[in-house]
Amino acid sequence: MALRLAVDARVVAEDTRGIGRYARAVLRRLIQRDDLTLTLLAPGLFPQRMRSAYQRALGADNFRVAARAGGAEVVWHPANGTFVATRAPSVATIHDAVPFRFPADDPRRGARDRAPFLRSARSATRVIAVSEFGRRELEAVLGIAPERIVVIHHGVERSFSPGTPQALPAGLGAGEYFLFVGDPQSEPRKNFAALHRAHAAAWPRGDGPPLVVAGRNVPTLAGVIAAGNLGDDLEIGAAQPLRDLYRGALALTLPSLHETFGMPMLEAMACGTPVLAARMSCLPEVGGDAARYVDAEDGSAWRTALREIAGDAALRERLRQAGLARAAQFDWDASARAHFELFRAVAR
Repeated sequence: MALRLAVDARVVAEDTRGIGRYARAVLRRLIQRDDLTLTLLAPGLFPQRMRSAYQRALGADNFRVAARAGGAEVVWHPANGTFVATRAPSVATIHDAVPFRFPADDPRRGARDRAPFLRSARSATRVIAVSEFGRRELEAVLGIAPERIVVIHHGVERSFSPGTPQALPAGLGAGEYFLFVGDPQSEPRKNFAALHRAHAAAWPRGDGPPLVVAGRNVPTLAGVIAAGNLGDDLEIGAAQPLRDLYRGALALTLPSLHETFGMPMLEAMACGTPVLAARMSCLPEVGGDAARYVDAEDGSAWRTALREIAGDAALRERLRQAGLARAAQFDWDASARAHFELFRAVAR
């Protein structure tokens, strides 16, 4: 008998963050299985209006769209919170504990941010963490018992691969810039301000490789170039501009104070791009010995590391080779299989 899976699909068709990309990567593989029937749960009064958007996002149409999970053997909540009430057993993926570690300044907004996480922690039969660091966060912050948590790593899409950039933003050449992927202003934990200070200190005359930002809310600062929000994979194959930026970068810079997986790290490595990362949270777990690590809040060390990466071709080649080998250990097909086995076990 095919497993009857229902999925809260609120992030499937329009979320370009890592959470949306994760849900699409897993669903694009699950939907190909002949031992699973899929129902996508759409918010709102008219769920069928989302069918065409879901079809574009998943590249297939063999699914139901509904408002409720009636008839499902198990329900998956892939976006941290439990937003759909159901009597069926459920699995929730809790990606991080950011609303608890970095709460909003407005207490009411902070409470709203935390509420879906708390519902998942209370009600989910099993909880997926995306790294061992993430598992420890769920235990420490949300008090989830270890036996309820299953760690399933993300993968890397095969489209992220080495090669010559096909197109870069005007004025940029391959090997002439550092890359930052994310929102520099809305997510202070990404630590972009400290990275920019270190970059400015490394090249005080403004004659160094610029910092190119792929993301929203890019500040107007000396030495910073906005490339746009290029993490969009809402349709299969749409992430080519981001892949080109990875391929052309001297290095990906990842100064985050807090991550629970760090998807750009592996995507850059899969493209053969050196990675300069903070020695914080999950990043050493994911990157292994294939990245150059710096203490997140040591501005002097970041300044030195930026100049070192820019000036040492042998170091960049060593990191490139180590990164390719490391990224090959993370596979979306294997991740999707692990999800399916967990769903089947919970349903039983």
